[in-house]
Amino acid sequence: MRLLAPVDGDPAHLARRLERQLASHVRADYAYMYPPRQTYGPVAEEDLTGAVKRSLTDFADGPVNLYLHFPFCEQICGFCNLFAVASRDQDLIDAYVSTLLRELTAYAPLLAGRTLDTLYLGGGTPSLLSPAQLARVLDAVERELGADIAAIPEVAIEVSPSTVTPQKVREFHQLGINRVNLGFQSLADAELAGIGRAYTAATPLRALADVLEVGFDNVCVDLIYGLPGQDHDSWRRSVDTVLRDAPQTVCAYALTLRPRTGFDTRGYRSIDGADQYAKYDYVDEQLRAAGYRQQTHVRWARGESGGYRQKANHWGLQPLVGLGAGARGYLWECDYRNGYSVRHRMRVLRDYLEAVPLRNHSRTDGFLMDDEERRRKAMVLGLTDLDPQWYRQTFGGAPDDHFGPQLATLREMGLLESAEGRLRLTRRGLRHRDVIVQHFFSRQVGERLLAFDYDE
Repeated sequence: MRLLAPVDGDPAHLARRLERQLASHVRADYAYMYPPRQTYGPVAEEDLTGAVKRSLTDFADGPVNLYLHFPFCEQICGFCNLFAVASRDQDLIDAYVSTLLRELTAYAPLLAGRTLDTLYLGGGTPSLLSPAQLARVLDAVERELGADIAAIPEVAIEVSPSTVTPQKVREFHQLGINRVNLGFQSLADAELAGIGRAYTAATPLRALADVLEVGFDNVCVDLIYGLPGQDHDSWRRSVDTVLRDAPQTVCAYALTLRPRTGFDTRGYRSIDGADQYAKYDYVDEQLRAAGYRQQTHVRWARGESGGYRQKANHWGLQPLVGLGAGARGYLWECDYRNGYSVRHRMRVLRDYLEAVPLRNHSRTDGFLMDDEERRRKAMVLGLTDLDPQWYRQTFGGAPDDHFGPQLATLREMGLLESAEGRLRLTRRGLRHRDVIVQHFFSRQVGERLLAFDYDE
């Protein structure tokens, strides 16, 4: 993550700095977590294990969210810096599922009596798994956690369009999956080829039609703007074509360029900020005109079932337990990670398969949270729509007690407003959300970001 804000800078300079950044169309990376993963580091195993256990037992009066990571993909896309491996080896997938379920069993005592509010099957490409393999996973969740899959409000799966058939998506629905996230990224054939996808736009459109016909509660389509060769006309066509089918949720992400990805090795290392904001403006205007409500700067939803419940819960500081190689957990006392590398992907997977039988977990590093970092996390993730009463009950003071100068500046600049008893970024504030929230990063987080070298 590129650090734009001063590390614990003087709030008196915030307005001038923000005005310069906004006027020059500076863009920041999507801050979907705080602290960013680039700040993670080694933590003594007893300290990290203790923080995980306390987080899940001492704060056991609310719901919990479960994320299961399946790292297998048909190929590694040019933009991808998530943990994934290019493999469809069914024996390897079977072994992985067995290990994942062993890890789930080890966590089960920490989750006893907790209500499971969301279950997300992410990746990678979990839709590479067969319905029988997924049924094995969901059966284990019910057995080990005492959950009823049919009663969980959001049971979601990420789907790559080329990995499903009409029969397969029907079986997903029969298993109790109620939210499907389709990774379109683009509907321009040349852009899909540039990513590394071995199909044309007809494939994702067929997948969307199949999924909508089955009748999932919530179908989400992901798009990316800023891809190589993407111009405004091709972006408009992708957006307009998705709107024609009106899925319940649309997510539009600005491309994040990272070292050591496929795009980086091909020399694609910079994107014009003004061009990116123009593409954001188009998708925002079109979705609003079509009746979608903007939930965040990357997500728009329509109807009662649209949205992304697990992300909303995580941003509201509910515990999220991540299992599987490369998964991350976000808890009250710590964040943790189960390994990561873009250079040595198979090594991370092998380490996971070996670690869980030995230690009953695969946590490799993380970040220990304290009161200050939790307050900052609440602001970074929650400023889109923050309940001051919840904040006061959680942290023993109002947001202005802890971040008064920053919030006053944002109000004066028309980036933040009080409405219906809540603090909310204005429409202009949402447009620049990722720049704004960096001004709530701590000195510790800023210094770790500055020192990070992506040699992973």
